[in-house]
Amino acid sequence: MPSPAATKYFQDLQKAKILRELANDKRLKSDSLRKEVCRHASLAAYVAAWDAYVNNLVRIFFEVTSDSSVTKFQALHQMAKKITDQALDKFNTPNWENTRNLLLQYTGYDPSNDWNWPGYNSIQVKERLNQILKVRHSFAHGFAIPAYSWTQSTSTGNTELTDLALGENDSFFENLVIKTDNGMKQHISTTYGV
Repeated sequence: MPSPAATKYFQDLQKAKILRELANDKRLKSDSLRKEVCRHASLAAYVAAWDAYVNNLVRIFFEVTSDSSVTKFQALHQMAKKITDQALDKFNTPNWENTRNLLLQYTGYDPSNDWNWPGYNSIQVKERLNQILKVRHSFAHGFAIPAYSWTQSTSTGNTELTDLALGENDSFFENLVIKTDNGMKQHISTTYGV
């Protein structure tokens, strides 16, 4: 059963999928600017959903591991939660390093070994996640999209977001959320017996 954070992620994901569908609307056949805007907005929505998932997962960790019957632990738990809330307020770039560090520092869970994707090992997942964030950063700040294997259009040869790339990123994030969710559940169960 997915965590409430994962459930919310899959709800938020619908926005990204709607934007992706809009980019493929036949009425936009000759309007490449509108397609580009919809695809950029779709990628931004994927990243926003991932960012929200990570934040929600950390907050849920504190809910699940709270034990009001142990007064000393509860006081320490509340203090750690306050510090974590401050860190979450500053968390705004959910790339591999920042996400891993946030999860490790504030929950004790290291997702590194869990983050794989069919055909990708953890190092390749790290690269792909960071590439996605760089692409989102580039168009959000008016820069050219970086040239990666998945941002190269096979039909035009141009560097751009394609429907195929968005589909891959959809699968990538879905896999990452499922793997992270399962890994966090295992961490909580093993460490806290919950």
